[in-house]
Amino acid sequence: MLYEELLNKRKAWYDNIKKVYCPCINEDVIFNSKGFHHIKYDGSGRARSKKEKMYRLGILPLAIPVIKCAIKIHEYSPPKELNKLEKPIEYWALREKVGKQGTTITVILRRIGSGNITFYSIMKKNDKKQKNHQN
Repeated sequence: MLYEELLNKRKAWYDNIKKVYCPCINEDVIFNSKGFHHIKYDGSGRARSKKEKMYRLGILPLAIPVIKCAIKIHEYSPPKELNKLEKPIEYWALREKVGKQGTTITVILRRIGSGNITFYSIMKKNDKKQKNHQN
């Protein structure tokens, strides 16, 4: 599938989600434009490579089963004042084996200030190791 075709298909799918209840944090996770933006750009605002974007768009549908099925919080970062607005940001990492191949997927959730918990990122379990080998 061509990049533009996959991007448009996933964007339409993503826009229809709105929110997914996460039992392990006992709250709805909101799917907003910032989460989709992070699929295309890294945390410092630099565009990801087309290969990286295709990969993240490809595994994006696995975010929902991870959020719905996670039985524990894999990692939690308590609120720290990190953003430009000087509001505290906290992160959750949920990790589960999902999909037909039982792939281990990590979903990152984020809350800024007292706002909603939102979808922020998705990756396969060994991403960090793979990135270090590529650099």
